[in-house]
Amino acid sequence: MASARTTGSADRFLGVRLSAEELDRLDRYRAAIGSPSRSEAVRALLRASERPATGREELPVGLHEQVETLVEDGWAKSTDEALTLALTLGLQEMSRLYGERLPNLRQHARDGAERRKARRSAEREGRGLLER
Repeated sequence: MASARTTGSADRFLGVRLSAEELDRLDRYRAAIGSPSRSEAVRALLRASERPATGREELPVGLHEQVETLVEDGWAKSTDEALTLALTLGLQEMSRLYGERLPNLRQHARDGAERRKARRSAEREGRGLLER
């Protein structure tokens, strides 16, 4: 099958064996970018790998400073590692909050509601007795 080459002549031939799943993924990628051939799709992947990733969300300034502080203070080697650390600790705290503390807070709120209900009931009963 002849392919339309958009770049100059290729210097090397690279034979790569792909699994059926990988080949399917390459074909889907080729269709998504409108590439005329698998070779061009692979070249597009190589060109895309040279560009910096833009899919990463930017952190708010205050949070970015805190992450940098984690790196500067030696808690993490890089900002990625600092983010991983912050997420891990944050998720552990959330787990602790939802797993341990919230049920206790709910029970405390229920106990308070039952005490208020009992007080109101006793107050009504007392008024009824005084009115007789």
